[in-house]
Amino acid sequence: MAKFSQEQIAQMREWVKQIRSVSEFQSKLNKAFDMHLTYLETRFLMDDLDLQLMSEPETKEEKPETSTDKEDTSTEATGGSVQVSVDPVTRPGMVFNGSVTFSDGQRGSWGLDQLGRISLKPEQHGYRPSQEDVAAFQQSLQQQLSELSKRNSFGL
Repeated sequence: MAKFSQEQIAQMREWVKQIRSVSEFQSKLNKAFDMHLTYLETRFLMDDLDLQLMSEPETKEEKPETSTDKEDTSTEATGGSVQVSVDPVTRPGMVFNGSVTFSDGQRGSWGLDQLGRISLKPEQHGYRPSQEDVAAFQQSLQQQLSELSKRNSFGL
């Protein structure tokens, strides 16, 4: 990661309060600091500096507050008693990823790769969710990704 002065980091913190997409942030970096980063590099930089983009107002109003929320920019859908969240920063090799809490309280992480394969990794080794929870997870995930696509929240 490039070295940034405290003034530059403060400026970036101000930018994320005003913009809504990673590509806007990437453009500001290019103009202000003559930094030519890829979209992915920009997302990693934002993650490294713990910079969170301002959410759209209607997203904040619609999203129910839960004690399991890790980040304000996560989006969450509920399928019965299964909760699915989509992380705002994508892990390498994934198209989307996030976390899931099943009806019995067990948690795990999930990922969707470029080939459309879903991976599910429970926090507790050996845990297997019920068939009903798996179906609710898949339904919630499909709904959540459909909503993300409609809102184009990643600025693609």
